[in-house]
Amino acid sequence: MIHHWDFFGPDAEKTAEHFKSHFSEFSKSFAVTTDELGFFSAAESHVCFWISVASDEHSELIQKKLRPRRSLSAADHTDLLRQLGV
Repeated sequence: MIHHWDFFGPDAEKTAEHFKSHFSEFSKSFAVTTDELGFFSAAESHVCFWISVASDEHSELIQKKLRPRRSLSAADHTDLLRQLGV
């Protein structure tokens, strides 16, 4: 499952980076392992931070505690990036 958080505004990039640091702390605290993580920009003043998690247990924990904007399958994530031209 791939989880996404969107950040908007002139400081979107900095805010997304800041969220990444909090996610790193969260993942250490709860022993959450990620397959991949990254950023993409869908438009000016919009940055998305995303993580790929293989474990259903970790995905459920992330959804419950961190409330991502959306959670997609790998195929849907790839389609989203393709549609955005990223």
